[in-house]
Amino acid sequence: MPSDLKNKLVRFLKDENGNFAVMTALVMLPLFTGASIAINLARINLESAKMQDGLDAAAISALKVHGDDGDEATAKDLANKTFFANFGTPEIVDELGSESSAPVASNAVKVAFGSLGVETTATATYQHKYPPLFFGLRPYTIDRVSVAARMPGREACMLALSSTATRAFEVSGSATVDTSGCTITSNSSDAQSIYLSGSATLKAECLYATGKVSATLAHLELACGKAVEDVAPIRDPFLSKKMPTTGSWVNLSGCGQNFVAGGGGNGDCNGTSKTPNNPPAGYTVELKPGTYGGLEIKGKVLLRPGSYIIDGGTLKLASQSVLTGEGITFFLLNGAQLDIHGGSTFKVTPSLTGDWAGFSIVAARNNTATATINGNSASSLAGIIYMPASREIQYAGNGSTGGECVRIVAQEITMIGNSSFKLDCKAALANNTINNPGAIRLVR
Repeated sequence: MPSDLKNKLVRFLKDENGNFAVMTALVMLPLFTGASIAINLARINLESAKMQDGLDAAAISALKVHGDDGDEATAKDLANKTFFANFGTPEIVDELGSESSAPVASNAVKVAFGSLGVETTATATYQHKYPPLFFGLRPYTIDRVSVAARMPGREACMLALSSTATRAFEVSGSATVDTSGCTITSNSSDAQSIYLSGSATLKAECLYATGKVSATLAHLELACGKAVEDVAPIRDPFLSKKMPTTGSWVNLSGCGQNFVAGGGGNGDCNGTSKTPNNPPAGYTVELKPGTYGGLEIKGKVLLRPGSYIIDGGTLKLASQSVLTGEGITFFLLNGAQLDIHGGSTFKVTPSLTGDWAGFSIVAARNNTATATINGNSASSLAGIIYMPASREIQYAGNGSTGGECVRIVAQEITMIGNSSFKLDCKAALANNTINNPGAIRLVR
């Protein structure tokens, strides 16, 4: 019996046809399984890397939009668009929600906003289930998380919006400018985006330029140590605010020609009473809010609180004029211009209520007229000067040691005199701020 078994085994081993087939089957099974596992592992690694890259881009884009005053729905829409543009879009079956018009995959990217110490964060998560490439293996799920964080932005005193202008922000000559505590920002990509030269003096928290800073200034002091170049531009922070509409023009007759241009006649000076033909010393003309074709202040004038709309003419403060007003906002519409001479004295504070609370001078977004604001040492202007399309604002403050709560937004800004700006102006500006976006980094 043992001999027969031995002989059968020998014959089996010598039978090359059957033996080869069986051995091949025995060898191929682990090889096939190993190859399947290797291919699926490679696929997992590839898809995981793509997913992580897409999530990183999605988290950064969501945080940027949300930090630039965008709402959460807009930020989440952009995060999904960014993710699927990088990762690839599965079957489109539904939408993010009622506030979103952009269709996304059924397993959309989840985005949550929060904080990490003083930094704001955006956390993006995504999960997707894959069938294996070969039968017999269980489906596997890949999920990834990305967390982006942004440092608090520094407040800007001045923002030059032009993307191409040479010397979009300029300090030269003998000007003395002090913006200690807040920054100066230029969106221009020019090699002289910010231009500083001559014997002028400039102190600032920091300088930010989308292009380059050209500084041969003899006296430059930056709290940040060095200007920051090649930064992303800041969008107009007040772009969503709605401009007012014009009304019937105010009749200035009766205001007195020596006080207001066009103030002759026998009217009641916009309902505030007729100015005497021979007014006593120190007499003050009062004006009420309304729409003015133009407004030239020539004498001593008090403005009652409210909005003063200049419809196509010029808001002009002549030499020797004295203008005072609390709770005032000037609107320059339909090409209206601004001209404040150096010999004028003005003390104006903005309204702290309404849609334009904190703004002292506002120009229409299609108003490209240049503007000059040049008061004397006794002048005081508070509030935001918002002239987003103005080719240039030439500004000279009163140079007082205490500084003024002023912020300026225009295409180009040139400092032509002595000015100092306060940082802590939340009350005077009705909590409106212009912030440079802080740096965004990936935390996870």
